Amino acid sequence: MKTYEALIIFPSQTLAESLQGGGKNGFEEVIKKHEGKVVSRTELGKRFLGYSVKKAREGYIVSFVFELSPEKMEGFKRSLQLAEDILKFTITIKPKVTFTRSVRPVSGPAAPVSEKR
Repeated sequence: MKTYEALIIFPSQTLAESLQGGGKNGFEEVIKKHEGKVVSRTELGKRFLGYSVKKAREGYIVSFVFELSPEKMEGFKRSLQLAEDILKFTITIKPKVTFTRSVRPVSGPAAPVSEKR
């Protein structure tokens, strides 16, 4: 399974419905239907859009981090395209972040700079 991040814009008119379980929870159900797992959800809030999308000038943006099999991704994207309560979405592969320690110490302080006039 790969880790993905989805940024989804919901219409602000349906914000109350989304918060009560229509939109965002529906997204989580779509992931579970495709045998995936939601890792985290971050609500970025209401924003004005640069141009109107489906006659909406503002939207509510939510970021999801989820795990899904790459073979199931096409069907998952198709489910999002057919969803009526989603204005726009984008999905990216979340890179694995690894931290390494430096084995060698960093060299000493830099040599002083001489000024010539």
